[in-house]
Parts: sequence; structure tokens; C-alpha cells
Amino acid sequence: MRIKKHQNRNEYAVTSDGMWVRNLCKQDVLYFDINNLIAEKDCQLFLLNEVNHKSRSINDITFPVQKKVVIISDGYDFNKKQQLLEKLNNDIAIIAVNGALKKWKYADKKERYKRRMNWYVVNNPYPECQKFLPQHDFYPNCIMATRTNSDFAKKYKGIIHLYHPTPTNIFKGLQNESGIYIDDYRNPICAAISIAYKMKAEKIMLFCCDDSFADKRPLAEQLENGLWSYPQQQISHRVIDAMAYWLKLNNIVLADHSSCAKYEHVPYIAVEDFVKYFGDEND
Repeated sequence: MRIKKHQNRNEYAVTSDGMWVRNLCKQDVLYFDINNLIAEKDCQLFLLNEVNHKSRSINDITFPVQKKVVIISDGYDFNKKQQLLEKLNNDIAIIAVNGALKKWKYADKKERYKRRMNWYVVNNPYPECQKFLPQHDFYPNCIMATRTNSDFAKKYKGIIHLYHPTPTNIFKGLQNESGIYIDDYRNPICAAISIAYKMKAEKIMLFCCDDSFADKRPLAEQLENGLWSYPQQQISHRVIDAMAYWLKLNNIVLADHSSCAKYEHVPYIAVEDFVKYFGDEND
């Protein structure tokens, strides 16, 4: 992995795909994403979503302190694996992304407090974002990118807080009075990692944070574990690995319990070591 110092004073790890991953731990610099991840045609949509959120007076997030964080998605075998989360103490915060909230087995009122979900993170600007809205009535606090689809926000029944994605050359968004930005690379898992860092997390685990599948499909690539994944998903995988590189340099520990390709900077944690990773378990 190549490391580049940019004239904007930020440091970037450059992945094999040419993605520039900012050192999210570097202080006293202007946050800036120098990748070209935004099409000009989308800028008007992003701005419209931001204006709609602003008109509803949705507040920016104030980051609580969470020393231990599990980031969960609805990857391969999530419906079976999520029961592992019952073994974790309640001081371990759960941040969910993608379809994990919709598939959350602890949404029933009788089951809800067996395992608490603390936050749901979303950043999809398009109408398809609404497919993540749950059928059940459990809505944890939501941390939402300012450019997230505004109809999703209107339909979300829980408390919403906003975060500002890191500016780019093509889109900076409305004024951000806090000056705090989140490196999300248009990926909710990346957003959740950056948010966990802002929460001063010391240990982070990725749980079912994959898009793997068992059957061979056109253009899919086979992983070491025998499952399959699309090349575009591997680009995001390498961005996450680069983020982990920066966190590791700052003594923040990451681990993975997902069915994705192997990371270079995030060790895999097997089921038998799942609870041991955080050093405690529910009694």
C-alpha cells in the first residue's frame, strides 16, 4: 500500500484500485476526499436532500463516547449469526448498516432488551434507500448523512441525527458549522468506522460486513472461503482495509467476523474467540 502526502496536508493510503483513503486520525487538517466518487448529475439531488433535512431542523450528531463498538451489516448468514451478539455485554455499542435493522431479530418488544442496537447508519441518497426501512416498530437512533434520501428521513420513525460527509472538489454541501466531517466513501460501513473513531472507540469489530454469496454468478470472483463476491465489492473491501491501517497506527484495534475476503490489516476472529475479543461477556 502506497502512502502519499498531499499538498492539502492530508495523508492518503492509495489502494491497488487507485482509491485515496485519508488518514482519518490526522489532526489540524482540512478534511478532503480527493477521489472522484460523485457524478455531476447527482449534485442537485444531494443538495435537495440537504435542504429538505435542514427544513425539518434535524440536528447534527454529537458523538457519545463508546469504547467498544460492533459494526453489523446483513452479510452472509446474518440471520443465523446475529444470535452471537447476545453474548456481548451491553457496554459494547452496536452500530447497524444496510439491511441489518430490517432483519433485526430483537425488534419484538419481548426480545428487544436481550440485545440492544444503539445506532443505525445510512447514507444512500437515492429513493432505493427506502428499502432499508423496517417492517417492525423498532427504530434506534439514526445517524444519517446530510445527503441521504429525504423521503427515507420522513418515513423513519426514530430520532435522526445528521453527519456531514467529507467534502470533495465537486460537492461540498451546505455550510457545516461544526467543522466535523465523516469519511464515508459513499459506503455505510466506511461511515460507521469513521463514526466509531469519532466516538473514541478503542476496539471495533466488523460483523457480517460482507456482500458474499454461495452461488456462482456472472462476473463474480471466488473468495478463499469458497463464497463469491463481485469486483466492485472488493474495491470497498480494500478501502476498509486502508482505513484500518490508519486506525492501527493510532492504537485502535479492529477485528472481523464476516464472510469476506481476508483483510491485510483486520484479523479474522473465529466464533470461539468472538466474546474473548472484547474481554467480557454477558452473565
